[in-house]
Amino acid sequence: MPHRSNLSLESPLLWRKRVPPAALAGLAQLLALLVCGFLLWLPLQWGMRLNLAQALILESLCAVAISYSLRLPGWWLAIQALFVPALYGMWLLALAPAWYLAGFVLLASVYWSTYATQVPLYLSRRRVWQRVLEQLPTQPGLRFADLGSGVGGLVHYLARRRRDSCFSGIEAAPLPYWIGKLRALRQSNALLQWGNFWRTDLGNYDVVFAYLSPVPMPALWEKIRREMRPGTLFISYRFAVPGVVPHAVIEMRDLGRTQLYLWRV
Repeated sequence: MPHRSNLSLESPLLWRKRVPPAALAGLAQLLALLVCGFLLWLPLQWGMRLNLAQALILESLCAVAISYSLRLPGWWLAIQALFVPALYGMWLLALAPAWYLAGFVLLASVYWSTYATQVPLYLSRRRVWQRVLEQLPTQPGLRFADLGSGVGGLVHYLARRRRDSCFSGIEAAPLPYWIGKLRALRQSNALLQWGNFWRTDLGNYDVVFAYLSPVPMPALWEKIRREMRPGTLFISYRFAVPGVVPHAVIEMRDLGRTQLYLWRV
């Protein structure tokens, strides 16, 4: 009986973790519209009517309350509060439908599967590239992979300074991938791949670098332990692996007080 009780308590939380936050946010908005519609209907029974501004405020409050109950991160609450009022504002602008389609295509080409992976487009800086370069083994023939390489800045930088080695970047979003691909055309030792790094065998690389988000780090660490060879190096910028002590931590000494984490597999 105690075992069944634990399962019943944990299953709602496990269900929530399996659903992408964007899907939860959409569900919250749908529920908020239903609740708001009911709350707007009630005053009509007594001959009362809320104006448009009051209705928008009510819907925003409902969306925030439901999102909070679903334990969405704080920044999602701000998005939920502004979502429907922003839609109304865009409707007032009376833009041609083609503008909305263009905006959707542009955002989709940049963020692609972010709604599911919870890994936004982060662009690292030259200071980070320099520190990564300093950590690379000195032997020639090194094989390096940047997981979620964005526009290819790190790959391009390292390939120019270590022509004795091969540097690969794996990016799922189309627009950043093509930008990185064009940047690396003249670098024979730089390779940009369009795809999902979860489907890439990391056993082919001596060094793997990631600048992702806190969400995928536990699963990524399991993949690294399973696939990378003993003695290889995993480097993560800003985001540590929960519960796994790194072999070295390099302070970037920037305004954000960020770190570079290193693990020997």
